[in-house]
This record gives sequence, structure tokens and C-alpha cells, in this order.
Amino acid sequence: MRKNGFTVDQQQAVDVRFEGEIVGTYVADLIVNKTIVVELKAVSALSPAHAAQCLNFLKASGLQTCLLLNFGTPSLQIRRLTKPA
Repeated sequence: MRKNGFTVDQQQAVDVRFEGEIVGTYVADLIVNKTIVVELKAVSALSPAHAAQCLNFLKASGLQTCLLLNFGTPSLQIRRLTKPA
């Protein structure tokens, strides 16, 4: 991605807040161009927990889009998730 001109941040930590207090930290696998979260998995099947992880990160970070990529199946699985309104 970098060779194609994209900015890629790896293992980017974002504070998770509740009522203004930091209650934890979430680490995204990749953030591309400071706008898209990319979560990488290598599992036999994606589960609702994987999608929830992406959506929770979007809420914590303020970003709008997450790509969930699973390399654990014979063909690459890709799910695009967006932050709920």
C-alpha cells in the first residue's frame, strides 16, 4: 500500500473513553490514510464478535469505515463495515 502512495499506520493505539474517562486502549492492525481501519484475521470463519470489534473501534476512534479481512479461508473474505449513524 505504501508503494502506491497510501499512508499506513500499524498497530495504532486509540484510547477508549466512557463518560470522558479512559477505560482502555484498542489497537487497530492498520489504519490507512488516517480514514480506514483494516482488521486482519486468519480464522476458519468470521464471527459476529469480529464485526463487533470493528464497530467498537470505529466508535472509539471517530473513523467511519473498517475493512475486515480474513485470510483463514481458501479465498480471501472481505467485509466492509461503517459506523452506525
